[in-house]
Amino acid sequence: MIASVTTATLCGFGTELIRVETDITQGLPQLSIVGLPDMTVRESKDRVRSALMSAGHDFPLRRITVNLSPADTRKEGSHFDLPIAVGILIASGAIDPEQAAGSAFLGELSLDGMINRAEYGVALALGLKEKGVKAMFIPEGNIDEMKHIDDVSFFPAGGLGEIIDHLSGFKAIVPTVFHAPACGSGCLGVSYGEPDWRGDGAQASYGFECGDFAEVRGQERAKRALQICAAGRHDLAMYGPPGSGKSMLASRMPSIMPPLTREEILEVAKVYNIAGKDPYEGRAVCGRPFRAPHHSVTATALVGGGCRPRPGELSLAHRGVLFLDELPEFDRRALEMLRQPLEDRFVDLSRVGYQSRYPCEFILIAAMNPCPCGYYGDPIQECRCTAYQRRRYNARISGPLLDRIDLHVHVGRVEYSELEGCASAGSSSADLYKGVARAIAAQGARGSAFTYNGDLTPDDTEKYCALGTESERVLKAAYIAYGFSARQGKKMLRIARTIADIDGSGDIRPEHVTEAISYRKPSDILNTGGPQ
Repeated sequence: MIASVTTATLCGFGTELIRVETDITQGLPQLSIVGLPDMTVRESKDRVRSALMSAGHDFPLRRITVNLSPADTRKEGSHFDLPIAVGILIASGAIDPEQAAGSAFLGELSLDGMINRAEYGVALALGLKEKGVKAMFIPEGNIDEMKHIDDVSFFPAGGLGEIIDHLSGFKAIVPTVFHAPACGSGCLGVSYGEPDWRGDGAQASYGFECGDFAEVRGQERAKRALQICAAGRHDLAMYGPPGSGKSMLASRMPSIMPPLTREEILEVAKVYNIAGKDPYEGRAVCGRPFRAPHHSVTATALVGGGCRPRPGELSLAHRGVLFLDELPEFDRRALEMLRQPLEDRFVDLSRVGYQSRYPCEFILIAAMNPCPCGYYGDPIQECRCTAYQRRRYNARISGPLLDRIDLHVHVGRVEYSELEGCASAGSSSADLYKGVARAIAAQGARGSAFTYNGDLTPDDTEKYCALGTESERVLKAAYIAYGFSARQGKKMLRIARTIADIDGSGDIRPEHVTEAISYRKPSDILNTGGPQ
């Protein structure tokens, strides 16, 4: 009898269903695994043999052939141990094949028969669910990370013996089934009413802890720019001297972003799981990811890749924020690799035998000093750099990359009067979030498929960003005066649309266009120490 057991393998960001076919025939005792297994899968024969014997079953002293079908798909991962062991038990007659039908098996076996946590468990379980599998036998160590995968019966087991007892009918494993919680009526599947803010700036209703913008004194223009970015998913570049609050502002960006929906939670968890990280690393479950790689990061670590392509920092920031501090200090090659992902919102990685596409829909926040010493354009501290040093410093960032960043804002020196204890704290995260929620609700009401203003297609830009006569006149005058590119012109339309949505306006008024232009004016950037 040929046994067939279901499992899965990763194919880039996707998952492919794998049938583990097992045949036991007369011949010299040996176990051979075919179907493009990698070294980890080939080594499973020794783990499976010892695990079966530790669980109280004799290993068949016959010729055993295991075929991983389809044979032209590369298989990798130690989670093939469990389905191979179950296949051998079915083929030898120890287990009724009907008991395993319709179920999938994932798990790495120890020599003593225990089942270790499966790598890529979340990604594999999501892929199996998409393929229609509704019952999965998984290690106990994976059950906690499956809590957002609903309508699937998970059978967690600590050892191979438990699974054998369950399939043999001796002692059943109680299945664990997670159910999707009820969502609000918001356009993204959640309610966008005013959050339950606590005094410490935490967004308590979503269980998300991070700093509050009220802790940043002054810098109201930069806060406004970040509000626009959160509302329409636009990218931002901040220029200014050291100590002006650029990093502090960027780190508080998640506090004014809406919580992740269930679908987004699973997307982010899948990316982290494929990258070999905790699916909910360093954040509340529904909190937006915030990635801030050091400027010494390699191009592969930033974009993704390796001999077996895996997600990089761009994909780990999916649905969240990617903060690049000291932008000119990053490797030029790594920065240039950002250009395509910023436009397409995905990363394509091609290697011999591998082709992977990973999502990277993030908000880019870049921060930089105006010159090597950091004080060019400062009204008090004198710059020590020569003109040549400033040009060379700013030339590390290419014009095409800067052209793809939507908003450019100067973050200047904070006056002492703004730091005094009696001084007003200015806009808080709760204040800014109200405008963000209003804008996101307006964007969601425009069509059946939600799209942030920053991601509008050219046709949708024409449809939703139409200007009146006076607004058109303002944009045209700026376009001619400042020599904007066609891309910059479209970006200003989308920014103006976001500003209008924050203000609750159905029409884009001249003041909205004027504010959008103020974040792109070359003269402002030059005078405040931006790229020369």
